[in-house]
Amino acid sequence: MQLELEYNPSRIATVEDYRLTLKEAKKLLDCAADEDEEIIKGIISDLEYTIEWMSTGRRPGNKRGIERRAAYQNNRLFDPLIIQRYFRSEEPVFSWDQHQKEDIIHSWERDQLDCALSVLTDREKEIFLMNKGHCLQNTEIASLLGVSESNISSTIHHSEKKILNHISECLICSCR
Repeated sequence: MQLELEYNPSRIATVEDYRLTLKEAKKLLDCAADEDEEIIKGIISDLEYTIEWMSTGRRPGNKRGIERRAAYQNNRLFDPLIIQRYFRSEEPVFSWDQHQKEDIIHSWERDQLDCALSVLTDREKEIFLMNKGHCLQNTEIASLLGVSESNISSTIHHSEKKILNHISECLICSCR
């Protein structure tokens, strides 16, 4: 049996086309020679994978799609560039901070960030701004502050959760 498909580059293949091709490939498998069997099985596997992906709209094998991710997995608290501009537009507060003050942030952005950061303690705010504002790695922050890297990591995670909770309840923060 010969697999005959007409190739037309201007035509878009549909799921039904793939199903017909899968049916023909399965017929070919029944009468295929031993050396061709593995190749045809690979084709069948690829076709089944493609059909499932096209039918469900998500990658086969995934239990949940991107739209069902937890809130902390797909939400950013704020645009990182705005946080960096905020950090540069403040007077240096911490001893390790050596930047020049710049006025590059809008007043409403400043109000939003001030409100969001208001729920953090001074230590949490310092660590959070070192990580998000200055883009320092956890190891650098730990060595500057003389604490463990795991302490920095957990503080950043805890701070993000506090800010997320505050943003969901606060009118100023949620008006983006």
